[in-house]
Amino acid sequence: DMANIIGIKRSTYASYETCRDTIPLKHLNTLCNYFNISLDYALGLTDIKRYDNELDEINIKIAGERLKNLRKENNLTQMEISKILNTSRSAWTGYECKKFLISTLLIYEVAKKYNYSIDYLLGKTDFPIKLK
Repeated sequence: DMANIIGIKRSTYASYETCRDTIPLKHLNTLCNYFNISLDYALGLTDIKRYDNELDEINIKIAGERLKNLRKENNLTQMEISKILNTSRSAWTGYECKKFLISTLLIYEVAKKYNYSIDYLLGKTDFPIKLK
């Protein structure tokens, strides 16, 4: 049933449940919307099940801007943040320039390291939620 909800093969969903693969953000977001929970709650970053006025869609343009702002708030270059997060500078540039969506694992690391809500960073809520 879960595979049908997000429109993927059952074997693909099974690989997410057994941790052989990481669920992409778009599929995780679909599940969160189905269960009416935030991405932060699903990933164990908060006890808040759903934020007020939370949107259903991830906004790649807002996500790029917020990742860029987070980097600048911490006085980091793209190269520095890439090294800290163990990713390539070109990948980070792609996220900031809104060319593609950041991966589930990487946004989780960003949220934990900088204490920012994933839902906020991805444009699902407009209020800059700081995690504990």
